[in-house]
Amino acid sequence: MPRHANLPFHLYVTVPNHLLGPGMPGGTTRGIWHAVYSRPGQMLMTHVLLESGAHWCGLPMHGLLATQDGGFWHDRHDLEPWAGMGEHLECLHLHYLEGLEVVTIKYGWKGRHTGIVIDWADGFSRYPHEHKPLNLLEMDTGQFALLPNNYVTYSDKHLVNPSKREDLKNYRRGETTYWEA
Repeated sequence: MPRHANLPFHLYVTVPNHLLGPGMPGGTTRGIWHAVYSRPGQMLMTHVLLESGAHWCGLPMHGLLATQDGGFWHDRHDLEPWAGMGEHLECLHLHYLEGLEVVTIKYGWKGRHTGIVIDWADGFSRYPHEHKPLNLLEMDTGQFALLPNNYVTYSDKHLVNPSKREDLKNYRRGETTYWEA
């Protein structure tokens, strides 16, 4: 099964030079993030074409920045709490989610949805109802986060009513798994 997947569109990123090698000068290198790959138990890794002309496979997602002046503000485990749940990846673009404002539930960090969702063919923790497609978010710090639906809330001014947020505490994981017969 393939363990590499193209993103539905590329993202311009900045890579801190210390991730590229110990002999690199300080600073950053511009790049184009165009694909991802996964190994079970490993954090999601990236394919990036660098401005030097090199193609780098194996940069951790939490090391990429969306801005030149972004900083490392959030811990990588908070940005990507789930390791790869399989080798067969699917990356899709959900047009409606692209650009929606998001807030992380645990810390209140803010950002925007890229519109990209990354999923595994067998993306379960233990049971099928624990399926975890992950949302690729660009946080206000410039870092990228890969979080499941139950880690963030979305803002859509023409639909989302802040007074309904109280209902979130009543939501529970679906225990019924529906399969087409």
